[in-house]
Amino acid sequence: MAQYVYIENYNKLGTMAFSKTVFEQIVHIVTDNAMNQSSGTKAGKKRITLNSPARITIRNGQVLVNVDVTIAKGENVAILCKSLQEEIANALTAQTEMVPFRVDIRVVNVK
Repeated sequence: MAQYVYIENYNKLGTMAFSKTVFEQIVHIVTDNAMNQSSGTKAGKKRITLNSPARITIRNGQVLVNVDVTIAKGENVAILCKSLQEEIANALTAQTEMVPFRVDIRVVNVK
């Protein structure tokens, strides 16, 4: 598996490389913020929690982000997942600009 994504001729100054670790850190920051903001249901339970750290894979120059989550019972799964997916996508776009990526959110449990 690739450990870097390369952007050729970036600003006509040469090649720029993004390490897999860069994407892991961006996703980690976004998911931590999302988990901290998701409180507010009954008895302070979180609306959405991560089951495990996000998995980042680089394949054919595209970054694949896989996030497994648990959703609180009674919450709107589609809205919460779409919101988390958009937050991750916005952070990746803002910080890496031209790197193609895909963000997959998988609900593994409802509690």
